[in-house]
Amino acid sequence: MSNHEVRCLLWHRYRGILGTAIAVLLITGFKAANEVMTANGVAIKATTRAFTSGGYTASVGGTTMLFVNFIVVLILGWVTFMWDNYTNFNHYLFSLRATRQQLFNQKLVIFGSTVVSSFVAMHLVFLGTLRLMIRRAASFNLSWGPELRYTFSQLMFLLALYAIVATIGLWLGQAVASALFTIISIPSLIFALEGAFNLFSYAIGVNPYKTSYLADLDQSTWSGLSLFTGISLVIIGFLWLMDHWAFKHLSLENAGNFMLFPRFRTVFLWLTVVYLAVAVGFSSFGRTVYAIVVNNYAGEMPFGVSLVLAIVIGYLTWSVGRLILYRPDHAFDAFKIKKLA
Repeated sequence: MSNHEVRCLLWHRYRGILGTAIAVLLITGFKAANEVMTANGVAIKATTRAFTSGGYTASVGGTTMLFVNFIVVLILGWVTFMWDNYTNFNHYLFSLRATRQQLFNQKLVIFGSTVVSSFVAMHLVFLGTLRLMIRRAASFNLSWGPELRYTFSQLMFLLALYAIVATIGLWLGQAVASALFTIISIPSLIFALEGAFNLFSYAIGVNPYKTSYLADLDQSTWSGLSLFTGISLVIIGFLWLMDHWAFKHLSLENAGNFMLFPRFRTVFLWLTVVYLAVAVGFSSFGRTVYAIVVNNYAGEMPFGVSLVLAIVIGYLTWSVGRLILYRPDHAFDAFKIKKLA
């Protein structure tokens, strides 16, 4: 089969959800423009500026667009591989006269193009609607350079997010478990990054409560955009290589397993343990829990307490993970320091 034939087949398969995603984002662009108009009173005062000095990306409308796009990308990423596995459509795909590499690449072309084109179209609808509704005397107050850099960084973030969720959908075989893992891991990603930066600060002898790497990252500048884009491309490239290998070696016999590649269960378990231990133990989430327990909202948590909290979270994650991945005959064995078959 040619790539065009594969794309047509996949588009016919996914056109419902892809079309819905595009429509939702177009409506969101229109709604966001109305929110900006309402918030700034542009419709009443012709001289009112539609944007603050920080640009529309920091306004009510920009927040709405980013949030809705975030949810849409989560769904599209999860559907890319998980839905075919869940519905056993992979059996049909793998029986076609098309290589797995063709199927993998054309899936990503269709979904990736939808993510990018719908993002651009949403912003065009947003700006176009404002131009139609604002009187000629009103000023856009839009600095195109910083705004385009900021918007492009949002697109790179969404593409990296799509790659992460698509990876979860490909490597985990049970739909409910995969969805739950996505719900837990994606919202906690910001805490994991914060925890990693705090550990780095401890390692170099800097007080993590006196600095904030994430807050200092300004994507509207060339340096901030370059760093943000570089990190996103590394994530996308690494996950593409990993998923490309996984799709070529995907076995239909393991379709109902929690982990579609059983030999990587231990690696997956320990990565999850480290991820959640850092995300909870060394982030503001852990500090909030600590403050509630000790009734002290000083804003800082001793390193020793963070370490103990990380160990406790790590042990619980390790135990529950072993229970799910290895399914021992006696559930309590998963909480013991013993090897499971």
